[in-house]
Parts: sequence; structure tokens; C-alpha cells
Amino acid sequence: MEAYRRYGIDQVAQAFEVGQEDVRHLGTGAFGETWWVRDKGGNETACKIIFKDDYSTQRLAREVAGLLRVSSSRVVRLHRRYELKVDGKSRPVLQFEYVHGGDLAYFIKIGRRPDRREVVALLRGLLEGVHALHQSEVVHRDIKPHNIALRSGLFDSPVILDLGLARPLDASTMTRYPGFIGTLPYMAPEQLRGEKARLAADLYAVGIVVIEALTGVHPYIASDDNFDDIEHAAEQLVLRQQNLRISFPSSTPDALTHVLEKLTSYKPYRRSVPSRLLENLIEVA
Repeated sequence: MEAYRRYGIDQVAQAFEVGQEDVRHLGTGAFGETWWVRDKGGNETACKIIFKDDYSTQRLAREVAGLLRVSSSRVVRLHRRYELKVDGKSRPVLQFEYVHGGDLAYFIKIGRRPDRREVVALLRGLLEGVHALHQSEVVHRDIKPHNIALRSGLFDSPVILDLGLARPLDASTMTRYPGFIGTLPYMAPEQLRGEKARLAADLYAVGIVVIEALTGVHPYIASDDNFDDIEHAAEQLVLRQQNLRISFPSSTPDALTHVLEKLTSYKPYRRSVPSRLLENLIEVA
């Protein structure tokens, strides 16, 4: 079944003035739609078309300014922001680098598990990416396997994608419950309780993602869980986060388990900071 698309291939190809074989739908979110675009010179980019009519231009300008400050191989590079006429309307477009290799969700789905060295490298790379975002005063708010590319298909080369929900760290712009922002299985307890998504929420998501990559399953969610009632699901997930202890494979090094347990702590202040967590990983052989 084809993923939902707001725009047709012909509309997007015409807007970018390329052939239909030079565009491909990558995903649709709440505010925009992302397309792979190959220009006439053969350059490949991922272009997010903001289709939400009431999307604040001031807010977009703040977000772009924050993302342009980020300089890390672990975070997808934002090239520029411009206006493009799509389906008869002028729309803001954010042009990012396109990362070859597939996303982490794909590797989890096909059962490809990182070995001991790879899982440490994956965690280190994600912590480096989050550190770069936070150093630039940007919080991602939606880190999950689908939003992590593995450059050239390698676990030791993760790239954090889809900065559509990323926001500068001015607390006035943070959305509160019941307007959930992010993806429920990867939300920190404080997000699910309706509190503001701060730096520690990104760290929590990194911990859950790496545990899922390591074990092949989400630590708190079963395949038959029903998320139709979002509010009830959020309440149940918070209870599990608070009361259930995560199980790790017996082969997991103690130092790695320690870092992952810190990242997924129920209390935000116990999750530490990326720089200190990276120091802890040095102990993992």
C-alpha cells in the first residue's frame, strides 16, 4: 500500500522543473511533505514542502536559523530555505542533504541486529548528533528509528533526520498536552504527561531507539498494543516506564547497560548530558 501523499508526482516534478523519474515521495507529516529530488545536474536532495497554510513565517525563520547553526555529520544538513510554487500556491521548501543507506527502522524490521561494536558506535553517533543539536540550542522532539538514517547502511554512521518538529529552546514555543508532539512510543514520560519537551526528552528517545535496535523489540510496547485511544495509551505507557525494568541481553557490557539505563531514566535529571554519557562509553571495550 502506497504511503499517503498530499501532492502528485506530476505536481512535484513540475514544481521542481525535473522529470517524474527525478522525484520520489519520502514521507508526509503534520506540517509538510518530504520528497527526494534529483536536479538537472544529478544532485540529490531531500526537500520538505511546508503545506500547512497557517504555518508561521516567523516561527519557520527561527527554526531555520537554529538548524543552520548545527554542524555535524550526525545531523542531516540543511542547505537552504526558499519558496516554490506547488499546485498553484507558493510554499516554503526546506532543502536537506539526501542520505543514502536506509533508515534504522528498516534494519530493525528485517531483523538485522547490531553486534557489540556496532551498537556502541550507533549510540555514540546518536549522542554526538544530539549534542550538536543541543549545543546549537535546538531540541529535536521526534527521534525514532524512522528518523535515523544509516549512512551507507552502517550502524556506526547514524544521521538524525526529519527536523520538522525541531524547535529552538525558547520554552514559549513548546506544545503541551493534549496536543501531542512527536511519536508516542519514543516520548519521554514528561512529554506523555503533557510537560514541555526539553533536552532530556531527546536523550530518552535515543535510549529507547538503541535498545530497540539491540533487542529487536520496543522495551515497553507489545506488537498487539492498541493505540486507537491516544490518551489511554499514553497513560498506560507512562505506568510501564515508571514500573517496568528493561531487560538486556546477557552479552550486553555492564558499561553499556549503565548508559542505556541512565538514558531511559524516568526522571529527566537522571539522564545526564551527552558529553558525560560519551565519556562513559569509553569504558565499553
